[in-house]
Amino acid sequence: MLHGGDIYTAALEAGMKEEDLIDFSANISPFGIPKNVEDALVRGIKKAINYPDPLCRKLKEAISRTEDIDTKFIACGNGAADVLYRLVYGVKPKKALIPIPTFLEYEEAFNAVETKVEYYIMDKDFEVKENFIDKISEDIDMIVICNPNNPTGLVTKKELLIRILEKAKACKCLLLVDECFLEFIENYEDFSMKKFISEYDNLFILKSFTKLYAIPGIRLGYGITGNLGIVAKVNSSGQAWSVNSLAQEAGIEALKEDKYKNDVKEYVKTQRSYLLENLKKLGLKVFDSKANYILFKVSSNIDLKSKLIKKGIMIRSCSNYPNMNESYYRVAVKKSDENEKLIEALREALK
Repeated sequence: MLHGGDIYTAALEAGMKEEDLIDFSANISPFGIPKNVEDALVRGIKKAINYPDPLCRKLKEAISRTEDIDTKFIACGNGAADVLYRLVYGVKPKKALIPIPTFLEYEEAFNAVETKVEYYIMDKDFEVKENFIDKISEDIDMIVICNPNNPTGLVTKKELLIRILEKAKACKCLLLVDECFLEFIENYEDFSMKKFISEYDNLFILKSFTKLYAIPGIRLGYGITGNLGIVAKVNSSGQAWSVNSLAQEAGIEALKEDKYKNDVKEYVKTQRSYLLENLKKLGLKVFDSKANYILFKVSSNIDLKSKLIKKGIMIRSCSNYPNMNESYYRVAVKKSDENEKLIEALREALK
């Protein structure tokens, strides 16, 4: 598997029930699905007798109100990954540039259309720096930057993103900024590139409902861009009914959950601080994540993933990320009692 969150395989391998596992490998809200979203899902069942709206009209209207963007600049999909693949299928870039390590699905999408992928290999601090701009040339058709990056949780400065966007425009290159985890950050609007979509027609922003509202099983994401040609390509690059009725109902309701969102952000901030501090106390190299997950590195030759699954705890090994190895792991920020269990389990495993 390329990703975390596979509780089904983990349960089989550990000889445990799925519900007995604590999953730190999936980066979703520790509060679970909001009650009103659960109710919306139930309402959506009654609508399943009809085909879902292929244009996602009511959902786009809700997104439009939240993002303050016209519905014509919004493309919805069966999760952010679906929107990513639709974009790549629609644009069919010949050559793409990505910093590594980063979310593995970008390269998988590019491989699907035989795009040549060029890497910006980050230093061991895993930060995108000014010299990234030097990698942008006229033979690059598409750039992807995940902000905050997955798996590091580190943020690329907005000033640098603007310069990257300007260089990309000069080279007639599309910039995809993945902001799926950005709303976990304090004052996230200060980091978002959203306000630039009207000025730069080479900008596409990817967003997801999965993480903040804890609905990965529903599959719902969207993209926003000021380029109507790109919206048309995304919409025409997949099946007509990509977003089911339940997902559309859930998305509409989720966007009303301002208190839930603010409570989650505040809670994650507190618990992230707890984890950062206690992971460091264990002698681990810990990266200063701003998201709802944390990357750390062990100094010894130890298979933490295997040791912890025996205790019913799933963590994400980052050994399959380019520019990483078996010593890197990622853990989600969860509820306080679960975070305490993780620290205790790590303390025992690292003895």
